Amino acid sequence: MSIFPQQGLQGCRRSARLLWLSVGLAVSLPALASDHRTRHSIDIARQPLSTALMALAQQTGLQISVESQLLLNLNAPAVQGELSAEQALAKLLKGSQLEWIYIGDDALMVQRATRPRTDPVRLGNTKVPGELSLPQGETRVDRATIEAMPAGNGDITSLLRSHPNVQFDDAQLSSKTPGEIGPANISINGAQFYQNAFLVDGINMNNDIDPAEYRVQLLDAVPGRSQGLALDTDLLENITVLDSNVPAAYGGFNGGVIDAQTRAPTQALHGKFSVQTTRSAWTQYHVDESEEQRMENSGSPDEQPKFDKVTVRGTLQGHLTDNFGLLGSFSQKRSTIPLGFYSYNNVEEMGFHEEKQQRRIDNYFLKSVWKASDQLTVETSVTHAPEESHYFRANVANSGYDNKAGGTQVNLRTVWDGDLARVEQNLAWSGQEQSRQSDSADYWTWRKSATKDWGIGNKATSNTLEGGWGDIEQQQRTWQYKLNADWRSVDWLGMTHRPQTGLEFSRQYVRYERLTDSSTYVTPAATTTCTNGAGVTDSVACNIGQTLNGWAGQYMKSRTRYATGEFDFTTTSWGSWLQDEITLGQLTLRPGVRVDSDDYMDKTTWAPRFSLEYDLFGDRTTLLNAGVNRYYGRSVSSWQLQDGRNRLRFNETRDSLDKPWVVKSNAANQVRFNQLDIPYDDELMLGVVQQWAGVEYALKYVNRKGRDQVVQVSGKTLGEPSTDPTLASNYTTYTNDGKSETDTYTLTVTPLQRWTLLGTQTGGQLALNWTDSKASAPTYVAAENLYYQNSVIQYQGSFINYDDRPASNFNRPWTARLTTITEIPQANLQWSNFWRYRAGYKRIGDTGRNVDYMGTSVDVWEEQKFQAALTWDTRLGWRIPTARDQNVFINVDVFNVLDKKSVNANQTVNSNSVSTYEVGRQYWLEVGYAF
Repeated sequence: MSIFPQQGLQGCRRSARLLWLSVGLAVSLPALASDHRTRHSIDIARQPLSTALMALAQQTGLQISVESQLLLNLNAPAVQGELSAEQALAKLLKGSQLEWIYIGDDALMVQRATRPRTDPVRLGNTKVPGELSLPQGETRVDRATIEAMPAGNGDITSLLRSHPNVQFDDAQLSSKTPGEIGPANISINGAQFYQNAFLVDGINMNNDIDPAEYRVQLLDAVPGRSQGLALDTDLLENITVLDSNVPAAYGGFNGGVIDAQTRAPTQALHGKFSVQTTRSAWTQYHVDESEEQRMENSGSPDEQPKFDKVTVRGTLQGHLTDNFGLLGSFSQKRSTIPLGFYSYNNVEEMGFHEEKQQRRIDNYFLKSVWKASDQLTVETSVTHAPEESHYFRANVANSGYDNKAGGTQVNLRTVWDGDLARVEQNLAWSGQEQSRQSDSADYWTWRKSATKDWGIGNKATSNTLEGGWGDIEQQQRTWQYKLNADWRSVDWLGMTHRPQTGLEFSRQYVRYERLTDSSTYVTPAATTTCTNGAGVTDSVACNIGQTLNGWAGQYMKSRTRYATGEFDFTTTSWGSWLQDEITLGQLTLRPGVRVDSDDYMDKTTWAPRFSLEYDLFGDRTTLLNAGVNRYYGRSVSSWQLQDGRNRLRFNETRDSLDKPWVVKSNAANQVRFNQLDIPYDDELMLGVVQQWAGVEYALKYVNRKGRDQVVQVSGKTLGEPSTDPTLASNYTTYTNDGKSETDTYTLTVTPLQRWTLLGTQTGGQLALNWTDSKASAPTYVAAENLYYQNSVIQYQGSFINYDDRPASNFNRPWTARLTTITEIPQANLQWSNFWRYRAGYKRIGDTGRNVDYMGTSVDVWEEQKFQAALTWDTRLGWRIPTARDQNVFINVDVFNVLDKKSVNANQTVNSNSVSTYEVGRQYWLEVGYAF
């Protein structure tokens, strides 16, 4: 092998040390070069890239040409396994801003990348068949793709729209709520949206407080989301999705794993600042004609006729020394949503009075990377990502409240590339919340009066509403430790073994606390004074002012008081795993097992994992894949935190201002907690990857059977009526009676080389999926007695069991996605497109009618059909060079370019079916400066 230095001025300036390296590589040429696609036993430790290339030359026999100066201060990761030279080289060059090209006669040339690489999502940038590819079941969106694709609010899940195994909550696309900025809920392979594992730098960031609660206006609960930290994608180096054949190192999910890796600092000083915006004036709304006036005069957060979004981002990064670097980044997302104080049906009588709701997501991120030696790397990071959503209740004065989410995560990570193993350790602390802070702790139903004059109507019985429901704090505090060891390959019994072992430990504290006494006052009575006989003035539940029915003043005679109180518990959990990647000729097997245990449910689970890959012809052009796996899911804290919560409620009365409040009753407990089994999914996966005529075709089938899913059901339905006077007769509890089954077929078509035309280069991928989901189990927040009873219903003219109904969400039968990225270097332009065609969609529901079935009256269910939906999203990026390595950049995103009017859902309003549509054409603009 030889390395031939490139000639020219830069070549003359290289250091003597690197010149010596080039000579050293030159004399290491083996006598005979091997075919560049032949698989070799590669074993290269983590080391400088220059010596790693020398090792690759010695182990493969390929000739490599490289400009020596390009290798300065670059390190290569460890690479082991049965790989082609091209696969090994791709791994060595990953993240180096270098690329390689095949120049013939078993010779490769390494050069500075001429365009951003997007290997992980395979957007047509693979140079030749056999280059680095990920296992089937694993997809990675790299930094170049993150920057290239239109991503709307800049959240992680929006970038996964191109993934064929990911389906979105339909509500995310609604034309009624375009002002929201929170991440979308997603389902992977038919699992519940809160049963995915969200990781950042390998550490879990799930919100397990109450992730399925969606209702905004509840007295004793706050809405949540499974993704605990709403990270902006500008922080990320890549996003990896594991949807099938997931290795044993991952647990705590039924659906899939979303692992976000944060960026590392560059060697030189670089930075970026940008502002991105969109607004209602740049958005086409599609609203049913019967709801146009309702939408225009809306006072509800579920109908947003106006909004204004602004995102500000900034990054500064670089190395302070040769081996120590820092990266600091921030983003601030704001959405202002003007609404009416009065609900739409009261505007004609009371007039329109504007009040504004707000949404806010902040990200503040600091990361350090210290390459302590050739073998040891130490990383620390701090992520602070708070969220706040300001709401008010229509027609109610002083009713503002802020729902708070997000939190902080601190991580220490070390990677040791030893002679025996690559050992990675993580120690992390995180704090998250799902809380509410109200402008008022109390709520009043006054008679309308001269001093309480904003009530609706002018009748003697007209009321005026005021106040809120107090403060609730829900917190999740977690310590996590994780160790993973990838052992060096060992040859034994004619096979090559690459074992992996690991363990993790966590301790999590969760708490629900009502911070303030909160009373709901009703039943006003007449008074002429708010001062009682003892000279004490009631300034809380009494008001002087002429009421419409002639009272001089009024005081409250009854109230429901929610007392301060706290519920908390601590969970200790651990997990360990063992797997071995075994290579025998063209066959690769990966048996493994994962064990998890915790004292919340007091269960220990064993999850077997097994996958295989067979290289049919030994040249990586035809790969057969299969797998049989089990995945155990997550347990939600609110299942226990709800137990006893209703006991904080007291019903109280008083006969006059001179009398004290007297407790008439203490509410009974509404929810009883009991320890449950851990929900799990069993998976069968079959796949084939074929390279032919410069195109890679990947076909995959995944069958998932979900069992022991947690559903909420009443005690009466269970046959366990309450015998405890402190437990309500209509109490609910949780059982493991939910189940699901989903078949998912996917096909991806990826050209292995970019298309070139008139100096432009285009990469792309076509992805199709067909899904048959029988996941009819409800979320745990819905008390589904019908599901537990599993009675017979009539559906589409046939009689079936209730739990055999099709899923009502995340259930598009088949979808086609086409992604393209076009580079136009002559004009410094990049044009990205994403087309998505979704087949007709159906929701099902109870019609309210009944028919006879074997002498029993059963409910009639029917499906509502929605037409197929085609959307086209595009981004045009323009870089305007201003100085060396500096530029002004402008990104214009257009969503739903064709302004298609696609039905999102149907709802019944005044006995009429009304359609809700997806948002129409929408423009986004980002302007920034990079250096």
